[in-house]
Amino acid sequence: MPKIIEDPRDAILSHAKCIVIDEGFEQLTIRKVAKNADISIGTIYNYFPTKRDLTIQLMEDYWGAYLVVIDDIDREEPDFYKKMLQIYQQLEVFVKTFKEVWIKNSSNNDHDEPFVKRKYFFDKLSKRLEDILVDAQSAGTIKLSVDTYTIAQFLMLNYFMMSMMNQFSYESFEKIIKKLFQ
Repeated sequence: MPKIIEDPRDAILSHAKCIVIDEGFEQLTIRKVAKNADISIGTIYNYFPTKRDLTIQLMEDYWGAYLVVIDDIDREEPDFYKKMLQIYQQLEVFVKTFKEVWIKNSSNNDHDEPFVKRKYFFDKLSKRLEDILVDAQSAGTIKLSVDTYTIAQFLMLNYFMMSMMNQFSYESFEKIIKKLFQ
């Protein structure tokens, strides 16, 4: 009698996520996910026709969770600069986990689905960061001479670059933004 799995899609994503986190993206294969989830390869292909589709879904799930984490940080950390550090540190976890995927699937084609989804995520992330900047400016914690959305995009782009390249410390970046926000 075949084994019944309550939510095969969730099981697939859960096991794929564990593989990526524990072993790295290069070790993620449909066969390994099927073995770890104890389901057939065909079942995985019913939900995710390609490894790329599975990977995109993993990234989207992580992005959604990251936005929730930002909300938690915003609620729980009263100090603006500590908040920015924690947001950066959480983004760094994402970049370390999915750096290979991000680079491998980079595209300049605005119609390529992963590119559109990345842009959508980046826009949501920038908007969320803008809200934090507006609150900090309203509270008198920071002073901005440039519009908040532009500053939010500037911060996010630099966060991504610093976490991907590891050539510039967050501490140095924080010194710069403290000067910028005077």
